[in-house]
Amino acid sequence: MADGGDTGRSTSYQRAAEVASIDVNRPSEARLYDLFLGGKDSFEADRHLYQELLDIAPEAPRFAVENRRWLAEAVGLMIRDGGVDQFLDLGAGLPTAPNLHEIALESDPAAKVVYVDNDLTAASHGQALLADDQHAYFADADLTDPAAVFRHPVVSGALDLDRPVGIILGLVLYTIADTAEVRRIIDDYLAVVPSGSWLAMSHPLNPRDGSPLAEFAGSLENKLREAFPDVRFRTADELAGLVDGLDLVEPGLVDLATWWPDAENLNTGMALLLQVAVGRKP
Repeated sequence: MADGGDTGRSTSYQRAAEVASIDVNRPSEARLYDLFLGGKDSFEADRHLYQELLDIAPEAPRFAVENRRWLAEAVGLMIRDGGVDQFLDLGAGLPTAPNLHEIALESDPAAKVVYVDNDLTAASHGQALLADDQHAYFADADLTDPAAVFRHPVVSGALDLDRPVGIILGLVLYTIADTAEVRRIIDDYLAVVPSGSWLAMSHPLNPRDGSPLAEFAGSLENKLREAFPDVRFRTADELAGLVDGLDLVEPGLVDLATWWPDAENLNTGMALLLQVAVGRKP
């Protein structure tokens, strides 16, 4: 494995000074998600949108937590079934507890996680938290440019691309409007990592079929678009196209309620809205 060591650490705080320039009057996707997870790093604009979303879906905070729990299960699956010990968490957002590297280290003490995000608040907190960590790294980069992500000195220093990598895309691709562009981004990441690498994706569904679930999804989608115009929940067919070509583990691309059929109180709109899949690159 490549030794991440201190590669890129000299630039760890290069954007910290820019935090003062954050527009506090506009919500941030990273800060909003942090609110749903119970975090406190937010401004009034974030909290206002958070409350409006709660008015539509009061159970949303629980399912942000369930998404994190699912991502933890996906990481454990990759370690257990795939022997993966290095992970690339794209659009990682603000640090939360437990962080994915802490989860990975419970299963494999040699595991490494590289977090990637270009949100100013996430970058500042992530770089500060992980400055001295030898198992977790933060790359200030835009996930929509895979070539730039892999060129980033933190990423290239920490990951050994001759061995399988676990790619994490947790509730982030819905912020990109063009489905063809999302597929291109996924393909570009998968083209760089070797056979035997894995990908975990969670993404909100909108069946767009006039059903009550579609109406519920549409109301959330429209509210989010007021702050983030590129938001797009996707149909089941669109989501299937994003993971086509991967060997999906059972039960495949499904909603959270189907992934955990024995869990209590998961058969709600939010659980049906959240689609998840884990797959291996052949």
